[in-house]
Amino acid sequence: MTSFAQLDIKSEELAIVKTILQQLVPDYTVWAFGSRVKGKAKKYSDLDLAIISEEPLDFLERDRLKEAFSESDLPWRVDLLDWATTSEDFREIIRKVYVVIQEKEKTAEKPTAL
Repeated sequence: MTSFAQLDIKSEELAIVKTILQQLVPDYTVWAFGSRVKGKAKKYSDLDLAIISEEPLDFLERDRLKEAFSESDLPWRVDLLDWATTSEDFREIIRKVYVVIQEKEKTAEKPTAL
């Protein structure tokens, strides 16, 4: 895993990405991978995001995410990868170099009645 310092996007762009993720998929961990993490990005290279979950993303969730990113002020495209439907070989490649963009939101547990 790498640090945020190695994520090749501006802080205001990262804020937009995080806001969209928090609003639409707060219950998922999200990793950035690809050229923007490996230091090989060009000015308009896309941002690759892996949505980490054991179950495939709901079609509506994925569609809303795509729409939110395409309508945002980001100067480049965001490509979404559904971890649950990704081959183990590709998962291994991603695990070598990634940046955590969002941790799965932890819901507070209610105390059990005694």
